[in-house]
Amino acid sequence: MLLIFDLDGTLYRTQSSFIPTMKEAYRQHGIPYPGDEAVLSKVGDTFSCFLAWLQEQGFEGTEEDLAHDIATYEHTTIAEGGELYPGVETTLRHFKQRDYRLAICTNGDVPYTKAVLGKFDLYDQFDGIKTHGDAGQSKTEMIRELLAEFEPKCAFMIGDRHHDFIAGRATGCVVVATSYGFASANEAEDVDHRICDFQALADIVEATREKGIG
Repeated sequence: MLLIFDLDGTLYRTQSSFIPTMKEAYRQHGIPYPGDEAVLSKVGDTFSCFLAWLQEQGFEGTEEDLAHDIATYEHTTIAEGGELYPGVETTLRHFKQRDYRLAICTNGDVPYTKAVLGKFDLYDQFDGIKTHGDAGQSKTEMIRELLAEFEPKCAFMIGDRHHDFIAGRATGCVVVATSYGFASANEAEDVDHRICDFQALADIVEATREKGIG
């Protein structure tokens, strides 16, 4: 069985580092901060879409310059105050002990993904890692590559935004929505399971395994 995880809003409590990062970015560029809700509403979008949104607000410089500045701030805030959601680390290690294959599928880039997983010594727990920064792929394309690589009898896609749910459905995965993430109202209507506590995922996965699937 293959368990594919989104990163932000699923494993990683993004606001723990993203909010201080963006407050500093707005301060450095002399632009009024639009508030936490506005910034967090962009979590889950591709980084290029997020950068375009910043430029619309008056951020100067190329996308490459902005990306470099934000990455510099964020890698520091991840190291200093980044947080996983409760139960994530122990549950992931439980899955590895049960011989499940684990993968990441995120719209973040490689350095960001390494910074987050590296802080918690989790990078090596994943058998596959796909990021939008690899080749500008959609989540559907990334999941298809993971399925072709591992050829599981059953795969789960666990995420918090519509990108995750659409990609999971399109590739035949069991789709699990994390209700504590960043989805707006009605985003998670067409999913198989909803969880408000990451640790609840273990029971769902084990029940599927007991049915002889995966």
